[in-house]
Amino acid sequence: MSFGPTSGKPTGDTGNGLGPRTQIINVAKTNITRAELTTMIQALKEEGHTIAGVDGYTADDQADNVQFALQSTKTYVADSSNALGVTGAASTILADFDQARAQ
Repeated sequence: MSFGPTSGKPTGDTGNGLGPRTQIINVAKTNITRAELTTMIQALKEEGHTIAGVDGYTADDQADNVQFALQSTKTYVADSSNALGVTGAASTILADFDQARAQ
């Protein structure tokens, strides 16, 4: 993996500068509440993930999609029903930046 100039020539390749592995996941459910968001975060931590970022949650419980940036060596597995302990939630993996595969 390389980014930026190498011997005066710009280069680029698949990879990341985010750590050994970063996965971006989306959790979809109508009107995600703060309690449900807390349940999701606790489930991710219990699975061994470090949550590097959360986006999409709204304080008025109107969010239908919340994204998480996960950093760990573990593989997150998408779940189409009751994801992360929340009834009716479905999760998908949007991106998987894995340095082990970037060669």
